[in-house]
Formats: sequence, C-alpha cells, structure tokens
Amino acid sequence: MKMIVAILNDADKNKVDMALIEGGFSVTMMSSTGGFLNRGTTTLLLGVEDDRVDEAIEIIKNNVSKRKEIPHKNLPTVAQEVVTKKKGKVEQGGVVLFVLNVQDIQKF
Repeated sequence: MKMIVAILNDADKNKVDMALIEGGFSVTMMSSTGGFLNRGTTTLLLGVEDDRVDEAIEIIKNNVSKRKEIPHKNLPTVAQEVVTKKKGKVEQGGVVLFVLNVQDIQKF
C-alpha cells in the first residue's frame, strides 16, 4: 500500500478531487500555502493499493494546469529576485507528488 501526497494549486483542487472520486479513490484535502510565493495550495492525501498508484498519478497529472501569474508584491527577498529575473511573471500550477510506503491504513 502507498500514500500519495499531492500538492497542487487551489485553482485545480476541485477538478482533481472530482476526477479521483470518479476513479474510485478516497481523498483527504487539506488547505496549505506555498512557501515560495505564499499562494494558496491544497494538499491531497490518498491511500492507494500498489497496483493503482500509476492510475491515481495519471488522473492527478491530467487534471492540473500550469499558468503564468504576476505574484504578490510582498514576497520574501529570494522570491523577489527570481520574479525580477523572469520579468514579473512566474509559472504557477502543476503538482508535486510524493509516493510513500504505508504499512497499514485503518478506517473506523
């Protein structure tokens, strides 16, 4: 059994959540904030049988999008430097996935 932790942009959370549910996956959503640009993100947790991991990842990848956005002006210094180099727009979206081994999942 595996635990998939997916961190994605808030703009994609409903589409990804619905696609996973339609695919028969149970999903827990948690609100989170990106550390680089301080934008709203959502962290999804999925307990997945080993033989369905690739299927879940494919659903997630197919339902996230990338876009270029102008970030907030009150960014940390490092983020401001990156934004300046990229002429004001930074690519947002996509997903960061972690697949972890899980010994046991219990639901009560």
